[in-house]
Amino acid sequence: MKFVCDKNSLFEGVNIAIRGVSSRTTLPILQGIKISALKGQVKFSGTDLDIGIECQIPAVVEEEGEIVVPAKIFSELVRKLPEGEVKVESDSQNTVNVVCDSINFTIAGSDAVEFPEIPQVSRENSFKLTQNILKDLIRKTVFCIAQEQTRPILTGVLFEVFQNEVKAVALDGFRMAIYSYQSEEKFFDEDIEKYSIVIPGKTLEEIYRILKDEETEIEIYHTANQVLFQIENTKVISRLLEGSFINYNAVLPKDYKTEVVVKREVLTESIERASLIAESKNNLIKFEIGDKFITVSSNSEKGKMIEKIEVDVKGMFLEIAFNSRYLLDSLRAIDEEEITLYFINSINPLIIKPIGSKDYLYMILPVKLN
Repeated sequence: MKFVCDKNSLFEGVNIAIRGVSSRTTLPILQGIKISALKGQVKFSGTDLDIGIECQIPAVVEEEGEIVVPAKIFSELVRKLPEGEVKVESDSQNTVNVVCDSINFTIAGSDAVEFPEIPQVSRENSFKLTQNILKDLIRKTVFCIAQEQTRPILTGVLFEVFQNEVKAVALDGFRMAIYSYQSEEKFFDEDIEKYSIVIPGKTLEEIYRILKDEETEIEIYHTANQVLFQIENTKVISRLLEGSFINYNAVLPKDYKTEVVVKREVLTESIERASLIAESKNNLIKFEIGDKFITVSSNSEKGKMIEKIEVDVKGMFLEIAFNSRYLLDSLRAIDEEEITLYFINSINPLIIKPIGSKDYLYMILPVKLN
């Protein structure tokens, strides 16, 4: 294998592919990136067997071929190369030689035959989103996935695709986020109401890091057990999670007794202050909702904090407690300046909705007060 390419293009390809590389594996080959040189382009591939990432860059290919290089060493080497043209060459002994300006670097590679094939995904079922919309769908929900594997289906985000809407839902048993995107164009023409897939949170977190804040379209293809994201010159292939997702509509409260309108940033800053001395086991903070005020407080062996915030209140007064981290996660995902808090009582879930948007909803269970 022998090719020449620009240093920045090389770094982009390696930096994207390395996101699929396993950091913890008993298979040494999975700690590497496969380089495939073929017909005017070079492809970089990384996989941990659950997710596979491929990125293609333009190059002058003088000799076609494939080899696997140690991901960490190779990516660090490329990052530290000067600007300009880079020559990469491998020999029959799987030795890789990298030349840039006066730098000549040699590393030991591995035979690409041992590298697992990244599966192909049928392109029959698909829908399109822009990069910035998909980033929003991920950012506003993925933090709610379950971290434990006791219920594997909850470690992913449910994507429900309707004819003119894509809805993302994540929940972990303590909280839930629902975000929907309405489109003027149809996502599919078939005479069906919707279809659903559950994408692992880990996959979405890696995709989020690849996506850009722009309106270029990406295509999402899926089968019953795999999904492919085509993002410009990059492919991300992942398994889907199997099983039935929770009927999230059934757990949403229908009636509210108290509504509080508050500025998001003011509430966020108050909760951040209270969480500094919150009881560490569950980051407990308390709300006392009264006439025109919400009192935010925390109390632990570290100290005590009480702060009154002026708000608009409709309905009953109450006391209720929450895990402050769960509240902050949701508030940081909201872009609007004002939000409405919907309460039933001190033991039922709180619903948070941004004012001026019907697309986002966050639900959090309270912590029982002693």
